[in-house]
Amino acid sequence: MQQNSIQNVRLATLDQLVETVLPNFISPVPSRETLRAWFDGANISRLKANAVAKRGGGPVYYSVAGVEKFFRSRLLPCRLKQPTEPRRVQSSIP
Repeated sequence: MQQNSIQNVRLATLDQLVETVLPNFISPVPSRETLRAWFDGANISRLKANAVAKRGGGPVYYSVAGVEKFFRSRLLPCRLKQPTEPRRVQSSIP
C-alpha cells in the first residue's frame, strides 16, 4: 500500500519548526532564543518530554497550529511569503 507523503503534524520541536514550518512565513528565520521568547509571550501550547523536570528533561514540543496562527496574526499581509507569480507593470505613459 502506498502511504501519503503529507503528514498532519500537531506538535514539533523548535528545530523541526525552524526546518519545516517557519520558512513558509518568515525569512530569514530568527534565532531560537527569539522564537522561544515570542512563543512564550503568545502563550502557544507546549509540551515538555518530562514535565516534572525543571531544567532539561528532553525536548519541548510546540503546537504547530498555534505557531502558524501566531505568524498569520502578527505579520503584515505584505510580509507573508506569497507564491511567485509574474507581475504586470502598467505604464503611466500614454
